[in-house]
Amino acid sequence: MSLFEAHLREAAVGILKRFPEELRQETYVLSFRIWRTDDDCRRPYVAIGYNTESQYERESYPEDPGEARWNYAYWLLEGFETLGNVPEDPEGSRLYVEEVRQLGLWYEGYDDEFELPDDLPEAEQKEIDGKDDLLGLHFSGACIALARHLHAEGHIERIFGRPLPVVVFDMYAPGWEIAATEAANPPEVITDFLAWQHAAVYENAPRTGEFLLRLDEEWLDYFREIADVLVERFGISRAEAVARINEAYAAEELQPMGQDLLGHELPEFWAHRLYFRPDARGLFPSGDPTADGDLARWDVRPAPRRDSAAWTLTDETPRS
Repeated sequence: MSLFEAHLREAAVGILKRFPEELRQETYVLSFRIWRTDDDCRRPYVAIGYNTESQYERESYPEDPGEARWNYAYWLLEGFETLGNVPEDPEGSRLYVEEVRQLGLWYEGYDDEFELPDDLPEAEQKEIDGKDDLLGLHFSGACIALARHLHAEGHIERIFGRPLPVVVFDMYAPGWEIAATEAANPPEVITDFLAWQHAAVYENAPRTGEFLLRLDEEWLDYFREIADVLVERFGISRAEAVARINEAYAAEELQPMGQDLLGHELPEFWAHRLYFRPDARGLFPSGDPTADGDLARWDVRPAPRRDSAAWTLTDETPRS
């Protein structure tokens, strides 16, 4: 654990304890809103907040009550304390900059610009773009790890009297909150969140064969190979294998094979991520039996709920 991560843990507990005591009983979700000052990836922060039953009731409408309950656009978002590289968190700012410097991700200049200069040399532009991507992954990973820690150490349950889901989101990455929130929480506390989110995705998803994605022939073969691995290695039905794939990737827009990150790994790699939860370090088995050894140390992800639209096959559906 780095000094920056230790700071986030201690400071976040303090923030939770400072939430108004009279609102704790009607708080049903905690929010981690990730943002960047002046759009600068070197100055990220997370606003740690909550939403209440009263706010939900004000925003709810009969046609889709889940929308106001689980879509952060309807939540309380302003006035919460922030952690990261922001003036409100001077110690966190110092530790964050030290950490990303050590990782080789920091760069100087452009502090007063919303965008990089138009005449920046192409090589330098690519280098900065690459560092920005890695800075984003580094900070979002720290926020997800923070939420996992708050659950694992019982801080949320002690302060609020019960477990609460932590929804991690970034308004610049719509849809990412599903995977981020799943990674940040024990599965039992986000059942309702995931059910509504997945239903919303499935409703508008394109479909190719049994998969809720838009796929060309090459991608269709690739996803069927992932399903084959799930069936052959873990003994599940093809219907469940396809449902697991749909739950993870429904409506995702894929680049042509060879250009998309997904296609850079063997189907075994993704099959193991679909079947197992990450361990305490956030790691998954690789799909290589020689390297993975005994798989018993990883917990199995639950299959999608049987009433979920991710199930596009029945157990009796023959493979086409």
